[in-house]
This record gives sequence, structure tokens and C-alpha cells, in this order.
Amino acid sequence: MPRSGHPVPSAILAHLNMNTSTYYRRCPGCGSHNNPDVLRCDCGTMLAGVDLIAESPAERTTPQPPGAAGLLCPYPDCAQPNRPDSTRCIYCDRPMTAVPSLINLPAALSRSYRILEPMPAKGAEAELLVVQAKTGGAQLVAKIYRHGILPKPAVQERIAQLNRAHRVEVLEFGVSDGYAYELMEYCRGGSLRGLLEQPGYGQGVPDALLEYIVRELALALADIHSHGLVHRDLKPENILIRSTEPLDLVLTDFGIASILDMTQRYTGVARTLPYAAPEGLSGVIDAKADYWALGLIILEASTGVHPFKNLSDAVILHYLTTKNIVTTDIKNPDTAKLVRSLLIRDPAQRWGAAELRRWLDHDALLAEPGQNPSEPIYQHPYHLGEQHCTQPEQLGVALASQWEMGITDLINGQLLSWFRDIQKDQNTVRLLLDLRNRPSTSVDVQLLTLILHLALGIPPVWQGQSIALSAILKQVSAALRGDDKAGQWLNALYQHKVLEIYAAAGNQACADIVQRWNKTCDQFVAAWEVKNELMVNKSKQPDAPVNIDQLMYGNTRLNRPFLSGMHARILAFCYDSNWAQRVRQSVQTELTALGAQCPWMVELGDPAGMSPVQLLVTEYLLPELCTLAHKQGQHEAGARVQQAEECQTAGRNVSAVLSQIKASLRHCSLNPDDCENLKALCDDYFRQVAIIRAAGRADLPWMEMRKAALRHEGKVNNLMRKINQLTEHHAVNTGWFNWRTIGYVLCIMILPILPERRSGEYHLSGTVLLTELTITAVFLLWRFFPAYLWKQQIREIGAKLF
Repeated sequence: MPRSGHPVPSAILAHLNMNTSTYYRRCPGCGSHNNPDVLRCDCGTMLAGVDLIAESPAERTTPQPPGAAGLLCPYPDCAQPNRPDSTRCIYCDRPMTAVPSLINLPAALSRSYRILEPMPAKGAEAELLVVQAKTGGAQLVAKIYRHGILPKPAVQERIAQLNRAHRVEVLEFGVSDGYAYELMEYCRGGSLRGLLEQPGYGQGVPDALLEYIVRELALALADIHSHGLVHRDLKPENILIRSTEPLDLVLTDFGIASILDMTQRYTGVARTLPYAAPEGLSGVIDAKADYWALGLIILEASTGVHPFKNLSDAVILHYLTTKNIVTTDIKNPDTAKLVRSLLIRDPAQRWGAAELRRWLDHDALLAEPGQNPSEPIYQHPYHLGEQHCTQPEQLGVALASQWEMGITDLINGQLLSWFRDIQKDQNTVRLLLDLRNRPSTSVDVQLLTLILHLALGIPPVWQGQSIALSAILKQVSAALRGDDKAGQWLNALYQHKVLEIYAAAGNQACADIVQRWNKTCDQFVAAWEVKNELMVNKSKQPDAPVNIDQLMYGNTRLNRPFLSGMHARILAFCYDSNWAQRVRQSVQTELTALGAQCPWMVELGDPAGMSPVQLLVTEYLLPELCTLAHKQGQHEAGARVQQAEECQTAGRNVSAVLSQIKASLRHCSLNPDDCENLKALCDDYFRQVAIIRAAGRADLPWMEMRKAALRHEGKVNNLMRKINQLTEHHAVNTGWFNWRTIGYVLCIMILPILPERRSGEYHLSGTVLLTELTITAVFLLWRFFPAYLWKQQIREIGAKLF
């Protein structure tokens, strides 16, 4: 079967008398072979003027890859042999699996650049190649036009005048070897097509991302049209992503762009039919044709599918000429309104740059084409200052701008009376009565509810001020500088759930702020509990005095700061990375200093690795951490003073005992009572030494005192031993020298020395007397001389104690 395209009449084929199996048309765009009856290649190139080529079936077979003998580099400027298993050429370092370009670089480029790989995108007018300077450097894109195709110089001049933020930058262009070329920047982010085809966007991209895409493309189209150009081929493939964070979209492929010399321009049919405007089928277009293509891009992005997907050109042409584009699958009403207004068949009514700006600013008074915004709905206008409101949207906007006046009319019942008696709007009356029956609801919230009832799509305001993200951040900046009113305004915004009200009304920007704000507040509470628990456990002092409040009420934790005073800092951490970095440096400096005093504070975490919420909690804990560090410092100082006093007391006690021992030895006679007294003093010394040993302290003053106290321990032990010996000797002597023993000894001594009767006379025995005296002297020496020696030794030991 022939491929899609316009068939050649059979009469012409019969006249040529040729066999279609041996002739083909070679596409000048992609080089593929097409049957003679195909007039448009799959790549979009027209084949009507391409000659037929005779070729045998063997010649038409697709070339096979090189065999196992080796692989040749597929790039003509290299073509060097490589190993069969090579994946990159060892000579030019380019992929072996890439399909080589069908053409070489023109001489003007080949002198300085080499081809890395062809771009996957194919065009009817040019081939795109990824190139790199032979000396290295960034990769670029070379656009080589087909032979004989030359870009319009006037169009190129105007393209060069476009803002670089909206177009791919062209670094060089010219003509070489009969080929026109352009050297452009290489956008590695791919195209918008790749973004829309990501797995998570099968049902459409998020509303916030969609609005950002619309804003980028609206600015780009406004810039193009302001320079008198019409792109004419706007589609996701021609919208490149220069960067993803933030998303930066730029336009490319101005190959068929036209210059608007007048309001409308007669030109050929747009190249990409699925994005072509209906008026383009007649060849008469203006800038509104690009906005039709933008509408289809937004429709495809919001629903995840193009309305003309899998339809042939003939069906698309029929659809464009007879039917309107269906937009019922778009969920967001604001997006649906935008798409409907961009896909109006009449270019005169179709939205343009001005309407897009109003839509991006969320102008509630922006009406769709075909609506008459000036047609009054209220037959009796409501007067609010100098404004005469004839429509609900107009009244809602007036109440938002004249907030105090609206509050007054709501409180005194003037609005209720007007809707009930004059306008007879039962729905609004019912709403006002319901609000009146909610005494707990703030009157500001009641007015906001009425405003959203009248003008649902109004830009978010609160108390007459905008609450767009930029306005909220301004209030945050003022609150951080010490403006109490700004802090109260932020707290009211949070307490009254104003952003939640707008989010429930379909405002995605407010929903994003609410999600981030509330999530950060919840994370702060959770992180506070974790760090508070750590502080409570680590800061307990075993000898600290009893806290009566904690004992009575059981509250051992720090009181969490009220969120009412924290919203400015929470939002600053949410949206300002520089603010978080500055706080991170400050907290790290202070926490490092505190950690030197209290090592346990290191367990709070390293500020360099903390999340913004943990950093915020740590910042709020710093005053309490400073207090704890101060208390711990005082406690340690007191402990050091107490330890010093204990050291001095122990040293004094030991010195006092040793002094008493020495004084006693100097003045006593070492009788039994004196020995008992000395033994008591020695026991007191040993008791003091035992106390010193049991302390287990290792500080320098204590160790020096301990060394001094134990220096005399051996002497006191020796002294104690001598005193014990002397005491035992005294006890033995006491047994010898009692009255009965002395009387008995005297009797024994006297009897032997009585006079003997010799020759009738009595004579004394001198020998016996001498013997008894000798025995007595020896006995006394035996009992008293050792005591004397021990006393001398005891006194010598006592003299050496100091």
C-alpha cells in the first residue's frame, strides 16, 4: 500500500510505462526511499518535484552493519576502523551507534567544527547536527539548509533583533558551498514536547506549571510580533527548554516566519497542520495565527492529549473548516476560558497579547469573546464611593478595593437590603443571612466570602491589599525589619485561613502558598518537640534545686513560641534561600561557641546540614541554649569552688592530725594514756586518708594534696606499730609491778638473806645479797630499758612527720 500523501494519477503512470518496483523517489530531506505514487515523505518534505530513480531491489535494501571484522566510524570526517565491540570511536570519541548525517558540514564550519551526532528531529528544509569545536568547548547545533533553500535575509535580520530571552541564540550564519547554515546554542533540556510526554503528565501538567508556560510563551510571542514577525510554526517541538530551574522556554525554527508588512499577510499553508489556524488554510494570516497555535498547545498541556491526535491531514482539514475545538475536558475554569478565547475561529475576536496579560494578572473583568462586558446586569447600580456597579464582578472588585466601606455596608445591613429589596437576588440574600448567623466568623472573612460569591476569579486580596505571593513577601520583609503591623497582618491572614478560602475557590497560586506555609508550620511543631525533648534530657542537673512549678504542674518542657509571631520567619525560610543561608551561618557560629561550653549541644545537629525548619527551631532555641550554657557554666564554677574547698579542707584535716601527733609526742611521757591518745590520732589520720582515696578525683590540686597527705602514711604506720609495742610492754609491766607480786618478791628476797647462826652467833650472807641485788637490777633493766628505747624511737618518728 502506498504511504500517506497525494497519489499520482494512474494515467501518468501508464504513460511513463515504468515498473514501480524498480523506481523510487529519494527524499531530499531524510534520504528515505518512497514509492513513485507518494508525493509527501513521512518527514513532511514534498516530493512533487523530485525525479524518479531506477534502482534494483538489491540496491534498495537497507545497508547492514559492519561485520565482526571491525567497525568503521560512521562519521565521514573520521571513518576510522574500530574494534567490533566498540561503542565510541577511539579516534573522534563519538558514538558508533549514531546514524551518520547524510551531509557533511559546509567548508565554513568544517574547518573549525566536527559533527558529534545528528539531531533526532528532522525537517523539510534543513538538517540539524550537534557539533563541537575541534579544540573542544561547548556543544552547539548546526542547522544546514537543503541545497537551494536560503533563509530570508529580512527575516533573519528581525530575528537577530529579538530578545535573547525568547529565542534560541544564533551565534553565526552564512552561506558556504551553496548551503545556508546557522550555528546556534544547544538547549540540552530538550523541547516542550519532551516535557509534556513525561510519565507524570499523562492527564495534563499542574496548573502552576501551565500558567508559567503560558507566561513564557506570551512574552515570546509579544516580542516576535512587536518586531513585525509571525512564527507560523509554533508547536511543542519548536519550543526549547534552555533551563529547567527556573523553567526558561525559547522559540526556534523560524524557517517559514513571515514579515507583517500590513495587518494581514498572504502566504503559504503552515508547515504543521495540527497547530495551524483555520484562516491559514486560505493563506491569509496575521499574528493571531500564532495565538491559535498557543491555544492548542495549552489545550494539549492541560488535558495530556492533542485534539487531532491520530487524525489524518484530510480529517484535520475538514475539522478546521467545519467544527470548533472541544474544550470540555479542561478541568480548570480559568484555563478553559483562556483556551476557548484563543481558539475562536474569527481572528478579530481571538485573544491576543493584551488579553493574555490581563488573564495572567487574573483580571476578573476580562470577558470571553462574544460577551459584552459593558451590558448591565444590575438595573439599579450599587454606589460604592464614586463607583457605580452594574455587574456582580464589578461590585466584587469595588468591594475589594474599598474594603473599609464594604465592611461598613455589610455591618449596617445596607448590602443585604439592596440585594433583597432592590436587586431581589435571593442567592446573595441567602448567603448574607447565613454569614450574619455566624458570630464567630470575622467580618473581614464575611466580606471576602461575599466578594468571591460576586467575582469568583478576582485576584486575591485581603483588607484592601493584594495577597499575591509578591505582596505577601513584601509584608514578610517589613515584619522582619520590625514592622508590627505587617506581622499582625500575616497572622490575620493565617488565623482567618484567607488563602485557604481562595484555594477552595480554585486559585492554584494560593493553594500552593497554603500547602507550603501550613506544611512548614506542622514541621516546625514536630521538630520543636524532638529538639525540646533532647534539651530537657541533656540539661538535667542531678544536684539542681527542685522547681516547684514543675513539681506542681508537671511541666518540664520549654513552651513553644506562638506561631502568631513566627509567620514572617517561616515564610522567609520557605521562599528566600539567601535568608536561610544567612541564618544558617549565624546559628552555626553561636552553636559552635555554645558547644564548647556544653558538649551535649553538638547532638542538636550540624547547622550546615539542617533543613530550613530544623534551622528555624534551633534559632528559636538559641536564647534558651545560652541560658542553659550560662547555668551549666555557673554550676561548673560552683562545683570547682566546692572541689577546691573540699581539697583544702581535706589537706587541713590531715595537716591538723599530723600536727597534733607531733605536739603530743613533744609534751607527753608516753605513758599508757598518752599511747591511747596517740593511737586515736593515728586512727584519725588513717580515716582522713581513706576519705581522700575514696574521692576518686583526678584534678591537679586534689592529686597534689593527696600526694602530700600520703607522703607520711608509712611513718604513721611505723609510729602506730611502735606505739602498739610500747602499749603491750606497759601492760606486761603492769602485771609484774602490782602490790602482791612486789610483796611476794620481797619475801623471797628477804628470807635468803636472814642472819645465819654460827657458833651461837648470827651472820649475814653477803653472797646471797649480792646475788639478789644483781638479779633485781637485771630484772628492772629487762622491764624498763625496752620501753625507754621505744619511746625514743617514737619521738624520732614524730619529729620526722614534717
